[in-house]
Amino acid sequence: MNDRDLQVGDWVRHPEFGDGLILESKGGGESASVLVSFPDNSRRRLMVKFARLSRLEPPPGPPSRAKEGKTARAKPGRKRAGGK
Repeated sequence: MNDRDLQVGDWVRHPEFGDGLILESKGGGESASVLVSFPDNSRRRLMVKFARLSRLEPPPGPPSRAKEGKTARAKPGRKRAGGK
């Protein structure tokens, strides 16, 4: 698997750590790495070329928040329409 195959929000399986969710992707080519959250509440930065990750189908249930866009929030110092 190359670094182009993995994206934030993808579910992956690692042979030692189990199934996890990609939270962040950095770099490319030989230096590509991903930050993966695993069920034991650990987060591990893994080099893609060494990690032996395989992509999984997303688990059933609500969609992952990692692929959703940013939620709209009021900017500091600005008033919301009709608000205080």
